[in-house]
Amino acid sequence: MFELPAWLLVFPVLGFLIFIHEMGHFLTAKWFGITVKEFGFGFPPRLLGIRFSPGGTIYSINWIPLGGFVRMVGEHGEGIEEGKYVRQKPDRNVILVRGRHNHPDLYGLFAVPQDASQEDIRRSYVELVELINLREPERRDSMLHTLQIAYSELSNPEKRAAYDKVIEGVEMEPADPPDYYGLLDVPLNASRQEIDKGYEELVDLIHNRSPANRAGLLRYAEHAYSVLSDEETRSSYDRRLHAAIPEEVSFADQSVLKRTIVLCAGSAMNLIFPIVIFSVLFALPHEVPSGRVAITAVAPGSPAEDAGITSGDTIIAVNGNELDTHADLVQRVMSSLGEPTELTIQRGVFVPGNPAPQPTSSSHEVVTLVPRVKPPELKVVEQVVDPTREVSLADARRYQLNLRVGDTLTQGAMGVMIGTFDTSMVERDFSVVQAVPKSFQQMWDVLTLTQTSITRWVSGGPDPGLSGPVGIARITGEVAERVDEVGISPLLQLTAIISISLGIVNLLPIPALDGGRLMFVVIEFLRGGKPISPRREGMAHLIGFVVLIGLIVVISYFDVVRLISGDSIIP
Repeated sequence: MFELPAWLLVFPVLGFLIFIHEMGHFLTAKWFGITVKEFGFGFPPRLLGIRFSPGGTIYSINWIPLGGFVRMVGEHGEGIEEGKYVRQKPDRNVILVRGRHNHPDLYGLFAVPQDASQEDIRRSYVELVELINLREPERRDSMLHTLQIAYSELSNPEKRAAYDKVIEGVEMEPADPPDYYGLLDVPLNASRQEIDKGYEELVDLIHNRSPANRAGLLRYAEHAYSVLSDEETRSSYDRRLHAAIPEEVSFADQSVLKRTIVLCAGSAMNLIFPIVIFSVLFALPHEVPSGRVAITAVAPGSPAEDAGITSGDTIIAVNGNELDTHADLVQRVMSSLGEPTELTIQRGVFVPGNPAPQPTSSSHEVVTLVPRVKPPELKVVEQVVDPTREVSLADARRYQLNLRVGDTLTQGAMGVMIGTFDTSMVERDFSVVQAVPKSFQQMWDVLTLTQTSITRWVSGGPDPGLSGPVGIARITGEVAERVDEVGISPLLQLTAIISISLGIVNLLPIPALDGGRLMFVVIEFLRGGKPISPRREGMAHLIGFVVLIGLIVVISYFDVVRLISGDSIIP
């Protein structure tokens, strides 16, 4: 049976994380009443879209399932486009009977609300007559006949009252009025001069193109002009038009606080999601490896040696947090670089013939040391001249037996080698009251570890393991391949960590990211509410996008080099 490569799992993982990121923007935008044109799962081209109300948000499913997007009015600094709405084809405005409710939708036909005046209904009837007159004679006659029957129902007060009683409690979707402004190619707030000019240009266009139904089109253009050129009829038409076109609320017109919340909401969702994942994992019964974390060697002149730690000692806890494996020790220490750290230890020694250290005391003691941000690299020599750069061969071999003169002794933050002994699998679970705080602690440990790793890298330390799409795909594949052995928990943990990274990276003040857009909001606030021009901001985001893509390409290159050479994707 054909099986897909495990690394392909990265696509649904990243797609889901990007989708919940965009959902954060969407929910807060809706909360503040900002007009959201479209909320899509995946990226265009569109596969399916649905809108629950005229002019409302389009909820779409798109062909490229790699995330999602939110399209808000004014999100890039542009203003609301007057008169911009989906135009209805004339045929939709002359469908006289809708079978959805088993009776004619007369108010929907005339594109008027149920409480419309008789005059508004009459005017709508006239415009529909003009539309129908554009049709072929055999089609036009039957449509006009049906329209007259419908109009008689609403123009007679008694018949209208009876009809209102029939449709009481039934929700209907009215058709949009004809787009007279669009026909004349003028904005909604057009002046009389603009309307006159638009009408003249339309008439010239009809004459120049000489369509087969030129007479009907000229009559329809004349009718549209008569509606917009008369103050009373235009006011009535505008009322109906605005009822069909919801008033748009621009993101750019919101306060600094509201825009900041909307921009940060995506990353907030990415940071909330891991807390949920960690809480569930802690609350469910799960097996974890647990053993004794022991010191196997101590580097000369290291913080561990200065604190009196020796080979064979077992570390029970770090800052009061008990350890299960040496991986826990690494995580705790890396979260405390440069800060005084308390180690709870039990003294012990290694006995020949026994690989595990043997306790020499039943009591525990606490020692304090400061893990180094940048541990030294010492050259192995026969005789030490500069202790800050050199170490004697004898001392070096007490830490690492295979070292020779000329080699470099490298060490970690504490200056110890560690291992986990007498390991066994134990089942654990926590109550919700315990699981939630532990999830926050786990979240904090990940953030602190990331910060310290990057700080060490910037100051000349080792590569923190930055990975691009290739690296993330490889790690995801490696974890997914072990699901049958260790369960789905590691995959969920990896997803949570990627979500944290996505949330943090998006808040960086890099143009094209949410943090870059937030930076322009802050600049606007510092300038006393004067925004940067949309053109300049757009150019900054374009440059930032190019730089970001370039950075991803460079990181991916090194990921591919490590992949080809067989090295671990995480140094």
